[in-house]
Amino acid sequence: MNDCYTPKLVDFSFDAAESELIALALASEKPWDYKPASPEEIARLDTVKERILTFHLQRHGWTCCYCRTNLVGAGPFMTDREHILPKGKAAYKALSYQLWNLAAACKRCNMQFKRSGDGFVVDGNDPAAYLASQNYRFVHPNFDKWTDHLTRITAQVNETIIVKIFKSDTDKAKYTYDFFSLEELEVDSFDAAQGLAGSAVKGKAATEFLQIAADFGQ
Repeated sequence: MNDCYTPKLVDFSFDAAESELIALALASEKPWDYKPASPEEIARLDTVKERILTFHLQRHGWTCCYCRTNLVGAGPFMTDREHILPKGKAAYKALSYQLWNLAAACKRCNMQFKRSGDGFVVDGNDPAAYLASQNYRFVHPNFDKWTDHLTRITAQVNETIIVKIFKSDTDKAKYTYDFFSLEELEVDSFDAAQGLAGSAVKGKAATEFLQIAADFGQ
């Protein structure tokens, strides 16, 4: 397994009480939705899930693991605890609390595009392959470095937003870009941004960004 981010997956651990709860959850029909018997255990399992979410947000700089949308302060209405191999499929149920199969994603990527399918998996029948980057057609949130395949440049001046996503020539870059329809996130407000020239500071910021984007795209 190739771990591309910090803090490292091995740096996260469960204590004895958490491990016991997770074992009970994994023995249930829906491990991630398991509800313990006591309020104290419910709170403990909720805390585990919050720790997992925070851990993965830290690993990806508080951005979506798939599109790099900023998730700082986004809260639960914009942010999902993502199961890369979907927890709803029987073949992957036992992976519900595996750190390498978890990440943090925006609602758009998770609910609108990723959902519960596994068409991005090359071989879904070989558990030994689950830990290999090459078994995933898209950029894996834990096994692949996102910036080796894609680059997102974003600037915002009040209501004017400029977003450009550049993809490399790798198969993973192309698949990820198409799978998550990343072109939909690109905002072509170059002309609008240039119209900010009435304000020296705003106009300078927009102009500098446009130059950076143009230079990168060459």
